[in-house]
Amino acid sequence: MRKNIAIAALFLLSAVAVHAQATSIYITSSSNRFSSVQTGLALTSSGYQEQYSNFSTYGIGGGLTFNFLPVGPVRVGIDFRSSTRPGRVGSDTAFAGLKVGFNPPMLRFKPYLQASGGYVATRTLNVSTNPSDPSQIVGGTYNNRYAAWEILGGIDYPVTHLLDLRLVEIGGGTGVSLLGASNPSLPSNISLFTFNTGVVFHF
Repeated sequence: MRKNIAIAALFLLSAVAVHAQATSIYITSSSNRFSSVQTGLALTSSGYQEQYSNFSTYGIGGGLTFNFLPVGPVRVGIDFRSSTRPGRVGSDTAFAGLKVGFNPPMLRFKPYLQASGGYVATRTLNVSTNPSDPSQIVGGTYNNRYAAWEILGGIDYPVTHLLDLRLVEIGGGTGVSLLGASNPSLPSNISLFTFNTGVVFHF
């Protein structure tokens, strides 16, 4: 009888432990680098031409991971994430994707890989030439929207059973402008680079 109770208790504790790792919420810094972003239509010696810029934003991000397929030290899940850097020069992102995490029994670190797709919005200073006065710049904010994908990899370090430190997360990908872009007649691709750190909570 006592043996059966002990086995049942062990099974229950194992189930709780598995459930505690089934969902993760994380909060991170969000450092994004964007390349070849449209910034306006300016008058040059060759006529009106689209202008481009490379710029970085530093904001905050976060997300939610549902782990649904544990196989030994491997855990597969669906990840939803977003980030923002408000202001005239800034960016917003929203991604969903597949995450594969590794928890080797002899290694305390928990590396992972992830492939995600979603949406990127960028805001830059508008360098367009004023059509009514070519000597003036329009100014204000130039908005772009992109459909984007990104491959990420990172390393988490467990502090407690319910808390990890996200030591580093690095990602790279590309985006294609949407019809909602400021100049949809000139679609362009951008490249993006991501660097994040933060904390992960398991439930």
